[in-house]
Amino acid sequence: MRSPPFTSEILRAHAYIQMNWISYYLGNHPRRVLLAVLCTLVPLLSYFLIYPLEIECDVRRGFANKHGHAVEELTKFSNFYNISVGGLEIWGVLARNKSLDDDMHINLKLLNEMDRLHEFVWNYTTEYKGETIRFRDLSTEDINYVFNYYRKLLAIEWLPGIDLSYPLASAFGHSFYLGSQFFGVNNQQISKKGPIKTAKFVALWYMSKAETFEEKQKLQAIQLGIFRKSAEGFSDLYNFEMFGDQVANSEMLRGTLTTVKLFIIGGMLMITFMAFTFNDLTLFSKCMLILGAIGSPLAATGACFAILGWLGHPFNSIMCITPFLILGIGVDDAFLLLNCWRREDKKDPTIKSAKDAENQLARVVREISPSMAITSLTNTLAFGVGFLSPTPQMSSFCLGTALAIVLDFLFEFLIFVPCMVMFYEKKRVEKPNGGEKLEKELEPPTESRFSWRGFTKWLLSTPGRALVVLLYASIFTASYLGAANMESTFDPTKTFPSDSKLVDSLLSFTTIQQEYSPLNFLSKVPDLKNETDVATFETLLHRLEYREGCYGTVGSHNMYRDYTQFLNLSNTTEKSYDRLEEFLRGRGMADKDTIKFHKENNETVVDLINFVVVCQGRPSWSERAVNVEKTRQILADFPQYNITLFDYDGTVYDLIITVKGELVKSLAITFTCMTIACFVIMPSFVAPTIASIATVSISFFLIGFLSIWGQNLDPVTMIDVIMAIGFSVDYSAHVCYHYYCARKQELYSKNEMITRVLQAVGRPVIEASLTTLLCMAPLFVVPVYMIRSFAKTVTLVTTFGLLHGLFFLPVVLYFIPLDPPKHSLPSFTPSTQPLVLQDDEEK
Repeated sequence: MRSPPFTSEILRAHAYIQMNWISYYLGNHPRRVLLAVLCTLVPLLSYFLIYPLEIECDVRRGFANKHGHAVEELTKFSNFYNISVGGLEIWGVLARNKSLDDDMHINLKLLNEMDRLHEFVWNYTTEYKGETIRFRDLSTEDINYVFNYYRKLLAIEWLPGIDLSYPLASAFGHSFYLGSQFFGVNNQQISKKGPIKTAKFVALWYMSKAETFEEKQKLQAIQLGIFRKSAEGFSDLYNFEMFGDQVANSEMLRGTLTTVKLFIIGGMLMITFMAFTFNDLTLFSKCMLILGAIGSPLAATGACFAILGWLGHPFNSIMCITPFLILGIGVDDAFLLLNCWRREDKKDPTIKSAKDAENQLARVVREISPSMAITSLTNTLAFGVGFLSPTPQMSSFCLGTALAIVLDFLFEFLIFVPCMVMFYEKKRVEKPNGGEKLEKELEPPTESRFSWRGFTKWLLSTPGRALVVLLYASIFTASYLGAANMESTFDPTKTFPSDSKLVDSLLSFTTIQQEYSPLNFLSKVPDLKNETDVATFETLLHRLEYREGCYGTVGSHNMYRDYTQFLNLSNTTEKSYDRLEEFLRGRGMADKDTIKFHKENNETVVDLINFVVVCQGRPSWSERAVNVEKTRQILADFPQYNITLFDYDGTVYDLIITVKGELVKSLAITFTCMTIACFVIMPSFVAPTIASIATVSISFFLIGFLSIWGQNLDPVTMIDVIMAIGFSVDYSAHVCYHYYCARKQELYSKNEMITRVLQAVGRPVIEASLTTLLCMAPLFVVPVYMIRSFAKTVTLVTTFGLLHGLFFLPVVLYFIPLDPPKHSLPSFTPSTQPLVLQDDEEK
């Protein structure tokens, strides 16, 4: 015999039964629940006592698009130098005149003093965990051979055969490029014929090998020591600046620690506001409910981090934002639960037994848990989509936040609800005749000062609706203009404090990049015996060297071309690579790893060659990203040479190029998942549709006003917007769910329906919004773009969500016809009908 189909009414009835069982247990055994939570949390949180909390910061690879071209290019380049993809670091030191307005006079004395700086860096030693470490041990090789060669030649430049002109110098028949070490050369001179007279900057470059976390920490200690030395002063002839990824990582961590300190201030502001809003409760009740309200999200965050720690998942600096997020979500839910409890308590001022309290809790859980489930589910889905972000640090942040949201949803019922059942107590005041009465019995009631019914009457009047429409149109227009002008870009300064000296250093390096923007190419070489193959390879080189803004062959470091010229000057009739070793020894390049080759049947076979093409850099990061992408398109026309480019900033460029597409894809997936979730929990057409449209509206307003507020379209903004989708549904979901319930009650007055909705969600939405804004306020003090971006996002979403929940959505719902509902909710009378069957012993 076939079982009858489960209709939506039956499913909802089963859901109500489950809620009744939950309410029964929470209402009758709150202490057991809290004890069980405590027994679970203690061993879980012991992780922080057993293992030290290590926060990983990686400005470059942490924000790399793991699906982009740059990761593959970085891997090939690292393998070329026998370094792991995570272990390669290139950084530099810039010397400049002590007077910022003057150039340095390039002479032997200055260059010798610069060589002293090079030796200082190369042999720099410091202490790390009681161990003496030296930079030389973490470096692959000295790549400043051009500088050293020029310095030595300057002492004998009067000899015949030496021409130290800029940018291409020559000595004893060999040419070498000076544009990688000297910048702003001879700015006041008509001719740049050498030797060099003046220069704005002289650069020293270093390539480090730090593959493990321990090695990275050692390299960071070395770089920080050199960084501090740059601020103290090193020479009477010049000042120097340095920029390295490990210094940037350290500065990023400094900003994170500042955020953690301000989190305490934000929490105190929230507690103060909650104490004000809980003013009708006794002091003890107020303290315990505040403790439960903030304890639930904090316990969820701690449990989340502990779980990730036990699973071996790394922590990064962005994850320090998670407590702010979860605290805002958790407090919102606490306000909803408490407001509903107050309304139920007002209906029945005298609770005579535990059974009455149990029934009251059942009504609260039945009313609030679905809307809480919608917001928690949509937030989890939003951050779940963010987990698919191509940037590792953002992906880890979204994973941790999604897990914390799920845990917070559980802890709201396992921590805050038991606290509410045990400790909720109104203030008592003395009656004039000497008796006592509860705070809620005092006259005049709170609603005499403000009435949601009066607010609804004004809002739905003709002037009220007109004002709301005008306000919406104004915000929409401003958002459209802001979104249309939003620029897609990203740079490392967005990850560390703006008050860091590193910002000035990066500005200097950006300045020289406008003059010197090198691209490395790893390529196979043509068969010298095949003229067609040689001609094709020459065509490839010509297209690369004469791209827009490039210096041509003058700015090219290419051992292949130098070797072919060597063969031509040697009058060798047979073209091959057999004399390659002889050539490299004559150039002093035998140990410089610019060409990988091996012997095969007594013949030299070239595996890969690393050559450099130098161009002028673009002023903005987005322009440079576009230029790199155009170069990749040239390489695609010559697949036979298996050629790949390498730019150390390529990972950043990939983010800039792909961020729009990733944002659109993530928004589409998140919005679809969120809409499905709304339809599952609210099985109707009107309420989920309105909630989804409101979410799109809030997200659009957010993007536009983020642009107006100075934000760019970058990976940070992308994750913020995805996060905002989850947050924005909170306000619309609460309103639409209670509207959905009001329609089921067959209230055929639009004003009455909307009044009921605002009475249910108006106060908690306002209180939750204000606490969230107070929690975010301290973050605006943090001088880190990434942290301020987060604070701006939450502030805007809260503001626009509040406007939608209290003004825009009620007006939209007013225009929806009130058709008779097709289904009705199962009839329950909690105050008289038993919640669960009890045996004789329980009775």
